Amino acid sequence: MEICDIKMTPAKVGFGACSIISIITCVALVVVSLKKLSSVEYGVQYDKWEKTLDDAAKQGGLHLGPPGYSFVKFPSTQITANLVNTCVSRDGLRVEIDVTFQYQMPVEYIVDAIENYRDFKTWSTVVEAAGNSAIQHTCSEFNVTNFQTKRALIQTAMQDNLQFKLEGSVEGKLQESLNGTLNDSGVYALATSLQLRNVELPEAYKNAIANKQRAEEDIALAGNQRTQETTKATTEKLAADEEARKILDSAYNTGNVTIIEANLKAQETLFAFSKETEVLLEAKDNFNLSPDGILAYMTNQLYSSAGGLDVTVGEPARISRKDQLSEL
Repeated sequence: MEICDIKMTPAKVGFGACSIISIITCVALVVVSLKKLSSVEYGVQYDKWEKTLDDAAKQGGLHLGPPGYSFVKFPSTQITANLVNTCVSRDGLRVEIDVTFQYQMPVEYIVDAIENYRDFKTWSTVVEAAGNSAIQHTCSEFNVTNFQTKRALIQTAMQDNLQFKLEGSVEGKLQESLNGTLNDSGVYALATSLQLRNVELPEAYKNAIANKQRAEEDIALAGNQRTQETTKATTEKLAADEEARKILDSAYNTGNVTIIEANLKAQETLFAFSKETEVLLEAKDNFNLSPDGILAYMTNQLYSSAGGLDVTVGEPARISRKDQLSEL
């Protein structure tokens, strides 16, 4: 096998060099014309030489475009924003809140968002500002007491206001499409959810609530004590009334017994005197006695009823009525 020497002419050398340069140039153009998007990104092609923006977004993958173009990229997944701030309630008190909300970029609004806000960083800043505005507006619709009793309702109202601020109204989008002005058309974001994670009420309000609760507890305790003392006093009064009734009943009974005994004694005495009077009258009539004779009769009756009677009298007393009786 023979190896032959190939002699290159200058023309061939120039053609080969041009071919190599052309291939390198093509490869370079292909390289600068290929851009990659990840699976969680949207991108809109921007030709920096012609200053033109593509009219549709592209999703993840390798894409060919004009040499030197770039992608204006937006996340295709859900974006989370956390706002720790204070807001003013309807009754003028400042409340500390911790709110997290999620939003997305709808693929059909990417071009509009780029034309209005340039890139994702500026757009996300505007979205979070709109979200903060919605939350502040919601706070102003409720009194500070509602943040304790109606927290779920406040969260729902915050999400509704967030949705309006981010998505806008149908009428606003129609107006914008007709005259190109932004009128309640939102910020080209889709509000997906919102969580009111924490609420811190003003310290002065919490102290006032605690003092009020303590006062209510003291009032309830005083009311219970009053009821107990009233019940105790009522019981004691009822016992005293019952004791007084018993004493009065006993006094009435004792008085009645005493009166009855006195009446009986009086009747007995009257009966005895009446019988004695009858006896004296019978004696007077039967023995025809004078008053002195009656006295003598009564004296003798007295002497006969007394077994051992010693009488001492002074002179010239006369205790015998014998003479009066002998005259009969």
